[in-house]
Amino acid sequence: MPYWGRETTPTTYIESSPEECGLVVRAQGGNQAAFEALYERYNDRICRYVIRMVGDDGVGCELAQDVFAKAWEALPGLRQPEKFVGWLYRIATNYTNTYQQRGKRLRLISWDIYRGGAEELIAEGPEAQVEESELLKLALARVSPTYRPCLILYVIEELSQREIAHLLKIKEASVSKYVSRGKEELRQIYHQLAIGQSAGARGRGKKR
Repeated sequence: MPYWGRETTPTTYIESSPEECGLVVRAQGGNQAAFEALYERYNDRICRYVIRMVGDDGVGCELAQDVFAKAWEALPGLRQPEKFVGWLYRIATNYTNTYQQRGKRLRLISWDIYRGGAEELIAEGPEAQVEESELLKLALARVSPTYRPCLILYVIEELSQREIAHLLKIKEASVSKYVSRGKEELRQIYHQLAIGQSAGARGRGKKR
């Protein structure tokens, strides 16, 4: 399994610009065009995030639409328009966690948009590399929902721990802890799946 690590480079908080704050304020007043502009800015990011959270492209896109619907309903209650982005991510996190708690089955995460801090998978050939990649997808989808948001935002979205703490409204120390534990949990799940796959392959070989 590749090593998931990268140096933390402090960056600025994800804050809305004055122009974007204006869109948020107008949307809070019921201006649908302003909210549609915000939707166009963040739909792709929220959709990718939710897909990685639930492990299913189709379900993730549907849930992302629900996230924006909930944001529209709750927007008048947002007291700090400049915090819109973090507020939106928290709605997405809470909504996907609620979805998963209902017992919905996690599926494989689409890795087409994967650009994480991992090293390239090393395999004997293209088929083996695809198998390892699929195992990594499945392993990430099984990481605890407590750790998975931080792990996705840090490793795949490449946000700093400071930004993640701001987005998810948690302590920066907690982000560090969750990322570390998430990586370890991912490593253990990956190896368990790899052992199971290897045993299955040997079993199929004996039957031939």
